[in-house]
Amino acid sequence: MATDGGTRRAHITRRTFLRTVAGAGIGAAASRWPTGRVPNNEAVSAAPRRRGGTLRIAEIGEPLTLDAMATTADLTVAITLPIFEQLFAFDANWRVQPSLVSSYAVSKDGLTYTFTLRKGVPFHTGSELTAADVVASLNRWGKLNPRGTPVYRAVDSVVANGTETVTMKLKSPFAPLLPFLALPGSAVIMPKEIADAAGTNALKQFIGTGPYRFGEWAPDRHVHLVRFDQYAARGEATSGYAGRKDALADEIYYYPVSQVATRIAGVQSGDYQIADGINQDAYTQLKADPRVDVGIVQPGSYLVFVFNTKQGLMTNLKLRQAVLVALDMQPILRTTFGNPDLYSLDPSLYPKGTPWYTTAGGEWYDVHNIDRAKQLAKEAGYAGQPIRWLSTQQYDYMFKSTVIASAQLQHAGFKIDLQVMDWASVLDHRAKPADWEMFVTSGGFLPDPALQNIYSGAWPGWWDVPDKNRLFAEFNAEPDQAKRAQLWAKLHELWYTEAPVVRPGVFYQLVLSRKGLPGFRPTYWIIPWNVEAAK
Repeated sequence: MATDGGTRRAHITRRTFLRTVAGAGIGAAASRWPTGRVPNNEAVSAAPRRRGGTLRIAEIGEPLTLDAMATTADLTVAITLPIFEQLFAFDANWRVQPSLVSSYAVSKDGLTYTFTLRKGVPFHTGSELTAADVVASLNRWGKLNPRGTPVYRAVDSVVANGTETVTMKLKSPFAPLLPFLALPGSAVIMPKEIADAAGTNALKQFIGTGPYRFGEWAPDRHVHLVRFDQYAARGEATSGYAGRKDALADEIYYYPVSQVATRIAGVQSGDYQIADGINQDAYTQLKADPRVDVGIVQPGSYLVFVFNTKQGLMTNLKLRQAVLVALDMQPILRTTFGNPDLYSLDPSLYPKGTPWYTTAGGEWYDVHNIDRAKQLAKEAGYAGQPIRWLSTQQYDYMFKSTVIASAQLQHAGFKIDLQVMDWASVLDHRAKPADWEMFVTSGGFLPDPALQNIYSGAWPGWWDVPDKNRLFAEFNAEPDQAKRAQLWAKLHELWYTEAPVVRPGVFYQLVLSRKGLPGFRPTYWIIPWNVEAAK
């Protein structure tokens, strides 16, 4: 059931390759955010909720780390979500709400933020949250996290004024500051002594203020969390990741289950109550299964193939563009996701109906022009060198999409070395620029484009060019929404012309749970609080 934590590579055999590609055709107003077809957590029943029992969650594999600041990996975010909290949190409509703050104020010039902390919030050690803890945590985040580092370019100072107030002074306005502080698993708050001891090295203790405390990490077996009985819950109704969090289950186990069929079977049998990362082609069958509920998470996520722009072949712009124009997106999405209700083709990174929808740069999307790709590759000086592409079978869609896309690229004259390994190893290797040319991942809906990883030069792929940096700085400094939308269109166009990634399209993630699991709602990162567990 469990996956090994070490590096395991598999070079795809011809038989497996052809079987997978067969038939694929080779040759801001907050109220405007869409909520999709998935019920949110706005209303929590007023009826008494049953406490006790164990909540068992099957995840796609072993996390590389539980240090939420050290990675943007969704697996780490999901597992540590009940442990750590932040100053703010997103509600079910992606609006920023207070979490560890009781109030905040912003100066007229947008350069000074004053955060007043809630009183009587204990850490899992029993010590009370203070401003010094927040300062140390935010400073570590600003040095270490791929999202924290661009924020801290605009930060002049973060200081504690007494035990309950934190003042952040900026060098220049930074419009998306609060969304950055609200994003799950990013600017998490921990005791000062732990943040200071770790610095930019790995955390050795996982201490937060959340409804569950860390119990045990047994590699290749489970991560075990235990209810924190002294948890200080907010009084507001639960909404998304904000509001009241009731730790109904006594304990939570996260199991690394690398095979999606095993995750599905485990929920069907009752061994697990929840399973993440379900393959979309199983949707119709699972929807008819009386033992389970299958939830579609909307707005959609986007599939993405990331180039190494820091070292090696893919530092060449024309070669990246050659790969981009060679690919035919419809067969990639159709073969990967199956059900057309669970994917869509659109050049925009954001869906229609949001303030960020744009088709700027769309002329580079879904071109599928092999002759043009070969010409660009020739201009790049490409001579058939292997393109090492990191993939994994633990996310079913990642494996399928890379096999289909590899076949298309080989048909266009590229030599693809598809390297399949466990997800933890993908995360490990992608941090080393000498190890790869491409890797596969996905991105979820984020309410402000500034949160998108690809625009951070610190994120693997390391897209760091003057035009992007200048536009991104202007975008983050601009408080006017209409002007920000115009700047975003320019950034979106540059995202295509510079081709730091290839984005085949949008897909909708599936989360499986036991039928009628009380309190559970499918979300990007699984929310385990307010859920009644099995006895």
